[in-house]
Amino acid sequence: MLMTIRSDASPAAHRFGPRSLFLLSGLAVAGILIHGYHYGFDDQSVYLPAIKKSVDPVLYPFDAAFFLLQTRLGCFVNAVAASIRFTHLAAAWALFAWYFASLLLLFSGCGRLACRCFATAAGVRGSLLLLTSLLTLPVAGTFVVLCDPYLHTRALATGFLLFAFVAILEKRFTAAVWLFLAVLTHPTIAFLGAWHLAVQAWPARTQATVDPPSRAVGVLALAAIPAGLLARWFADPSDPAWRAALSSRRFLFPAQWTWYELLGAFAPLAILYLYAHLAQRRGLNVLARICCRMAVSGGIGVAAGLIVGLMPALLPLVPLEPMRTLHLVYLVLVLSTGGLCAELLPRPWKVATAALLVPLAFGMFVAQRHELSASPHIEWPGADSHNDWLEAFDWIRLHTPTSALFAMNPDYLRLDGENEHGFRGLAERGQLAEAAKDRAVARNIPALAWQWRDEVRAQEGIEEFDLARLSDLRKRYGVTWLLLRKAAGRATSLTALDCPYENPTLRVCRAP
Repeated sequence: MLMTIRSDASPAAHRFGPRSLFLLSGLAVAGILIHGYHYGFDDQSVYLPAIKKSVDPVLYPFDAAFFLLQTRLGCFVNAVAASIRFTHLAAAWALFAWYFASLLLLFSGCGRLACRCFATAAGVRGSLLLLTSLLTLPVAGTFVVLCDPYLHTRALATGFLLFAFVAILEKRFTAAVWLFLAVLTHPTIAFLGAWHLAVQAWPARTQATVDPPSRAVGVLALAAIPAGLLARWFADPSDPAWRAALSSRRFLFPAQWTWYELLGAFAPLAILYLYAHLAQRRGLNVLARICCRMAVSGGIGVAAGLIVGLMPALLPLVPLEPMRTLHLVYLVLVLSTGGLCAELLPRPWKVATAALLVPLAFGMFVAQRHELSASPHIEWPGADSHNDWLEAFDWIRLHTPTSALFAMNPDYLRLDGENEHGFRGLAERGQLAEAAKDRAVARNIPALAWQWRDEVRAQEGIEEFDLARLSDLRKRYGVTWLLLRKAAGRATSLTALDCPYENPTLRVCRAP
């Protein structure tokens, strides 16, 4: 695969100055209005309690392992906690400020990259506007989106990777600094991003060619050897508890993806290669190089993901989720599409394409509202919640002792109306292991797998437990409080319990 190009075109601009802050802030605000914002949601079930534990070590005396071990490798938790201690902001306001800053970082990195790729300001703006409209676009079947509608280390790490990307294009040593910051923020995303950056940095055979590195497969294979040995040291593939943590997680195994998810893995690679040829013919040499090499690194990453998912001997590598190399591929694809449309189409077509951004953004807005219909589109810090689950969590935070340990339905995150809001982070109380996010932690920290499986099984069907089984939870695990759904519970059990709080959906009861 060889692509000859001409000398570099002059990009529209090479740096974003202070005047760009207004544009970046506008894009961040538009992203929040279109895609929403949520607090204590999804992966914040892990990060938020870790932050609050760092601020107040008294919290979570029994179950901190389920979030501290997962977050110990990066500095994100400590940085957010330090900002809370320094500013004395409430956690909700601090995380919102960090989320806005992460959007600014992401858009700034994308803007700098677009400035290297396109020759006009219209190309740069087109790429950023399309990204704003598609900010929560799912990445094939990987269970991630371009940017989450809540504070996640992935957005910060991606922003740092984009700055490293630009530094590599400009042959600056600061690329190592940006990559190091990405590692401190999200080691897994940084590792996958470093693979793409290594391919981008690979020297071409001549200055006039965009030469995808022919030895890249060999380099990846050599890198996989120590990774595989390390994974085998941490995880035993024959461990039934660890295998249970992997089970029923279809996104980890590409062979189980639907046809359209597989299409979403392979089609972007082909499109990027076509973009590379188009950019070459139009003199956009940097974009041609980026798209061609991104297609190569993405293709090898997809191949690695398929191999890891299909070979039982490589099962310990599954938690690394190599298919998430597609995250940066999708980001470059969106930026390239928006920029090429704005830069190369005739003026009437540019107007028509720009008009399509409105229904596109509206469609993403509707998709978010459909998925999270039981929560406000934007969960402003300090705003009252009308969600029964969140109201119960808030009552628990205010009226139960910090040493409380709760038992509840282990699948509560998947129940209608709960909308994946984590109990620990919002209620600030401990709980026995649940089936979704704690499963992911047990998958990555095999030493927790047996505890996770034992505690989940002990709570299955808890709304139907009699008093003897509820009392057994106190004897076995030290459970002192229960969070029970009213509609599912047995009347004989519930009437015998001391339940100081209830709403139309839930009761909070003392364990017998």
